[in-house]
Amino acid sequence: MSESVQENVQENAEANGNELTTQGQTTTDTSGQSDLLREVMAKKDKIRGLESQLAELQTKEEKRRQERMQQDGKKDELISELQGQVESLSPFKERLETYEANRRQALLERLPESKQEKFKGHPIDVLEDLANEYATATPVKVDNQSPGSYGGYTSMKEWAESDPKSYKQSTRIKKGIMIGYGK
Repeated sequence: MSESVQENVQENAEANGNELTTQGQTTTDTSGQSDLLREVMAKKDKIRGLESQLAELQTKEEKRRQERMQQDGKKDELISELQGQVESLSPFKERLETYEANRRQALLERLPESKQEKFKGHPIDVLEDLANEYATATPVKVDNQSPGSYGGYTSMKEWAESDPKSYKQSTRIKKGIMIGYGK
Protein backbone atom coordinates (compact mmCIF):
# COMPACT_ATOMS: atom_id res chain seq x y z
CA MET A 1 0.00 0.00 0.00
CA SER A 2 2.74 2.46 0.89
CA GLU A 3 4.54 1.65 -2.36
CA SER A 4 1.50 2.67 -4.39
CA VAL A 5 1.23 5.94 -2.48
CA GLN A 6 4.93 6.56 -3.04
CA GLU A 7 4.54 5.92 -6.77
CA ASN A 8 1.60 8.36 -6.89
CA VAL A 9 3.69 11.05 -5.21
CA GLN A 10 6.53 10.50 -7.66
CA GLU A 11 4.14 10.58 -10.64
CA ASN A 12 2.60 13.83 -9.37
CA ALA A 13 6.06 15.35 -8.92
CA GLU A 14 7.06 14.33 -12.45
CA ALA A 15 3.82 15.70 -13.88
CA ASN A 16 4.34 18.96 -11.99
CA GLY A 17 7.86 19.21 -13.37
CA ASN A 18 6.61 18.70 -16.94
CA GLU A 19 3.89 21.34 -16.49
CA LEU A 20 6.39 23.83 -15.15
CA THR A 21 8.82 23.39 -18.03
CA THR A 22 6.13 23.88 -20.68
CA GLN A 23 4.72 26.92 -18.95
CA GLY A 24 8.17 28.39 -18.34
CA GLN A 25 8.96 28.15 -22.03
CA THR A 26 5.77 29.91 -23.16
CA THR A 27 5.77 32.89 -20.78
CA THR A 28 8.59 35.42 -20.96
CA ASP A 29 7.13 38.61 -19.49
CA THR A 30 7.45 39.46 -15.78
CA SER A 31 3.76 39.01 -15.00
CA GLY A 32 3.92 35.52 -16.43
CA GLN A 33 6.99 34.79 -14.34
CA SER A 34 5.25 35.90 -11.16
CA ASP A 35 2.29 33.69 -12.06
CA LEU A 36 4.70 30.85 -12.69
CA LEU A 37 6.41 31.52 -9.38
CA ARG A 38 3.07 31.41 -7.57
CA GLU A 39 2.20 28.18 -9.31
CA VAL A 40 5.58 26.66 -8.43
CA MET A 41 5.12 27.65 -4.79
CA ALA A 42 1.63 26.15 -4.77
CA LYS A 43 2.99 22.91 -6.26
CA LYS A 44 5.75 22.81 -3.65
CA ASP A 45 3.18 23.21 -0.89
CA LYS A 46 1.12 20.42 -2.44
CA ILE A 47 4.19 18.17 -2.63
CA ARG A 48 5.02 18.89 1.03
CA GLY A 49 1.46 17.97 1.96
CA LEU A 50 1.67 14.74 -0.01
CA GLU A 51 5.02 13.90 1.58
CA SER A 52 3.58 14.39 5.07
CA GLN A 53 0.60 12.20 4.16
CA LEU A 54 3.01 9.57 2.86
CA ALA A 55 4.97 9.66 6.12
CA GLU A 56 1.75 9.25 8.12
CA LEU A 57 0.66 6.32 5.98
CA GLN A 58 4.07 4.69 6.36
CA THR A 59 3.96 4.95 10.15
CA LYS A 60 0.42 3.53 10.21
CA GLU A 61 1.48 0.68 7.95
CA GLU A 62 4.47 -0.06 10.19
CA LYS A 63 2.20 -0.18 13.26
CA ARG A 64 -0.17 -2.58 11.47
CA ARG A 65 2.74 -4.78 10.44
CA GLN A 66 3.99 -4.91 14.02
CA GLU A 67 0.51 -5.78 15.31
CA ARG A 68 0.25 -8.59 12.72
CA MET A 69 3.63 -9.92 13.80
CA GLN A 70 2.45 -9.96 17.41
CA GLN A 71 -0.76 -11.75 16.49
CA ASP A 72 1.08 -14.28 14.32
CA GLY A 73 3.40 -15.15 17.20
CA LYS A 74 6.51 -13.56 15.70
CA LYS A 75 7.25 -11.53 18.78
CA ASP A 76 10.90 -12.58 18.89
CA GLU A 77 11.46 -11.25 15.38
CA LEU A 78 9.67 -8.02 16.27
CA ILE A 79 11.72 -7.61 19.43
CA SER A 80 15.00 -8.13 17.57
CA GLU A 81 13.88 -5.66 14.88
CA LEU A 82 13.00 -3.01 17.46
CA GLN A 83 16.25 -3.59 19.33
CA GLY A 84 18.12 -3.03 16.08
CA GLN A 85 16.30 0.27 15.64
CA VAL A 86 17.14 1.30 19.18
CA GLU A 87 20.80 0.45 18.66
CA SER A 88 20.97 2.35 15.39
CA LEU A 89 19.32 5.44 16.90
CA SER A 90 21.12 5.52 20.24
CA PRO A 91 24.22 7.39 18.91
CA PHE A 92 21.93 10.14 17.62
CA LYS A 93 20.19 10.33 20.98
CA GLU A 94 23.53 10.62 22.77
CA ARG A 95 24.68 13.37 20.40
CA LEU A 96 21.44 15.27 20.91
CA GLU A 97 21.68 14.99 24.69
CA THR A 98 25.31 16.19 24.61
CA TYR A 99 24.39 19.11 22.37
CA GLU A 100 21.47 20.10 24.61
CA ALA A 101 23.62 19.91 27.74
CA ASN A 102 26.34 22.06 26.15
CA ARG A 103 23.79 24.55 24.82
CA ARG A 104 22.03 24.73 28.20
CA GLN A 105 25.36 25.35 29.97
CA ALA A 106 26.34 28.08 27.49
CA LEU A 107 22.98 29.81 27.92
CA LEU A 108 23.13 29.56 31.71
CA GLU A 109 26.58 31.15 31.68
CA ARG A 110 25.13 34.15 29.85
CA LEU A 111 22.68 34.72 32.74
CA PRO A 112 23.64 36.55 35.94
CA GLU A 113 24.97 34.20 38.61
CA SER A 114 22.01 34.93 40.86
CA LYS A 115 19.61 33.64 38.16
CA GLN A 116 21.55 30.59 36.98
CA GLU A 117 20.37 28.23 39.71
CA LYS A 118 16.79 29.45 39.44
CA PHE A 119 16.51 28.78 35.69
CA LYS A 120 18.65 25.63 35.58
CA GLY A 121 15.73 23.27 34.87
CA HIS A 122 13.90 25.41 32.30
CA PRO A 123 13.64 24.40 28.61
CA ILE A 124 16.31 25.62 26.21
CA ASP A 125 13.99 27.99 24.33
CA VAL A 126 13.12 29.76 27.59
CA LEU A 127 16.82 29.99 28.46
CA GLU A 128 17.55 31.48 25.02
CA ASP A 129 14.92 34.15 25.56
CA LEU A 130 16.26 34.94 29.04
CA ALA A 131 19.86 35.05 27.84
CA ASN A 132 18.89 37.44 25.05
CA GLU A 133 17.04 39.67 27.53
CA TYR A 134 20.00 39.79 29.90
CA ALA A 135 22.43 40.26 27.03
CA THR A 136 20.79 43.49 25.92
CA ALA A 137 22.49 46.28 27.80
CA THR A 138 20.17 48.21 30.06
CA PRO A 139 20.71 51.92 29.77
CA VAL A 140 22.73 53.22 32.69
CA LYS A 141 21.77 56.52 34.26
CA VAL A 142 24.59 58.94 33.81
CA ASP A 143 24.93 61.89 36.13
CA ASN A 144 26.24 64.77 34.03
CA GLN A 145 27.08 66.91 37.04
CA SER A 146 30.62 67.41 38.17
CA PRO A 147 31.69 64.79 40.70
CA GLY A 148 31.95 67.19 43.61
CA SER A 149 28.73 69.10 43.04
CA TYR A 150 26.87 67.42 45.92
CA GLY A 151 29.88 66.44 47.96
CA GLY A 152 29.57 62.82 46.82
CA TYR A 153 25.88 62.55 47.73
CA THR A 154 22.94 62.08 45.34
CA SER A 155 21.16 65.32 46.28
CA MET A 156 21.78 68.57 48.12
CA LYS A 157 19.22 67.56 50.74
CA GLU A 158 21.04 64.30 51.47
CA TRP A 159 24.34 66.18 51.60
CA ALA A 160 22.99 68.78 54.03
CA GLU A 161 21.50 66.10 56.28
CA SER A 162 24.49 63.77 56.26
CA ASP A 163 27.38 66.23 56.33
CA PRO A 164 26.16 69.69 57.34
CA LYS A 165 29.66 71.06 58.02
CA SER A 166 31.02 70.47 54.52
CA TYR A 167 27.66 71.50 53.04
CA LYS A 168 27.82 74.89 54.80
CA GLN A 169 31.39 75.39 53.76
CA SER A 170 30.77 74.51 50.11
CA THR A 171 27.64 76.65 49.73
CA ARG A 172 29.36 79.73 51.23
CA ILE A 173 32.28 79.46 48.81
CA LYS A 174 30.22 78.88 45.65
CA LYS A 175 27.17 81.02 46.11
CA GLY A 176 27.72 83.33 48.98
CA ILE A 177 24.38 82.31 50.48
CA MET A 178 23.46 79.39 52.62
CA ILE A 179 20.51 77.30 51.67
CA GLY A 180 18.50 75.95 54.55
CA TYR A 181 20.69 77.41 57.27
CA GLY A 182 20.49 80.73 59.02
CA LYS A 183 23.38 82.73 60.45
